[in-house]
Amino acid sequence: MSDDSVFDRLKARGEKMFAEVSGELMKNPQFLKAMQTAYQGKQKLDQAAARTLKGMNIPTRDEFKKALRRIESLEAELEGLRAQAKAKPRPARSRKKAE
Repeated sequence: MSDDSVFDRLKARGEKMFAEVSGELMKNPQFLKAMQTAYQGKQKLDQAAARTLKGMNIPTRDEFKKALRRIESLEAELEGLRAQAKAKPRPARSRKKAE
């Protein structure tokens, strides 16, 4: 018997047990109510944290990610413009003759 087969059997047994326990919990109305209450509490906490950060003039995670995406977009655009500028031949400069 190899270690892989023992591990695979234990893993399958654990997954089966987890599925059974999860199924039983999902049938329990008290558990479902507790989960809904916990989710609503998390939403309220997230909203309060966002308000606090805004009051302190600190960006939220979403605002920070949005700004970061915009900066990355501008960097890509700038690189494109630089590449175009390098690819274009520059016109020859005419020198004025000194009199």
